[in-house]
Amino acid sequence: MIRILLVDDQKILLDGLVKLFEPYGDIEVVGILPFSETAEVMTGRLQPDVILMDICMEGKTSGIDCTRKIKQHFPKKKVIIMTGFQDMHFVELAQKAGADSFIYKESSAEEFVECIRKTVSGAHLFPDLKKRATFGFYNATLTKREIEILHLVCQNMSYQEIADVLHLTKRTVGFHISNMLSKTGHKSIVGLAVEAAEKGYASMPEQEE
Repeated sequence: MIRILLVDDQKILLDGLVKLFEPYGDIEVVGILPFSETAEVMTGRLQPDVILMDICMEGKTSGIDCTRKIKQHFPKKKVIIMTGFQDMHFVELAQKAGADSFIYKESSAEEFVECIRKTVSGAHLFPDLKKRATFGFYNATLTKREIEILHLVCQNMSYQEIADVLHLTKRTVGFHISNMLSKTGHKSIVGLAVEAAEKGYASMPEQEE
């Protein structure tokens, strides 16, 4: 029997996952947590085999921070990060935090169960890091620098503020933004920023050193 602890601040998702696993005789949900702050304590108390952890939760502790703490104190426990955002940056953060696998919330029941079973067996399942989120009417792929700038645009920073943060000139920032608009087909940076926010860039966790 694979014992599962679910951690997510969306009750509707928690309820849905509980029902999703009911037909599978080898999986048992031993706990559901709407607060990330208690995840480490409940891992020690409930002794699950796998923790399904949402990456973005309200409160002081993100899923990334929780994963890092759980793997530090319970290295043999398997942690699977889940998210609804198609953002490869999250995959990188999850790997650095020590997560064992990564899955998107829109995955099917079969995909969730397969991910859990394989992870318990020692596999590490992550989306292809070579694939990047695309933007705009032309499904354009942005460079790492462009993604950095776009993230800061989503934080309502001015061109000069972005230049200061990234140690660039204001002119260079303007060049990158002009290039992004040309590649994506967006007429204004506002439209591109809205799309980026919808894909998770506005609430992206800070990258660890």
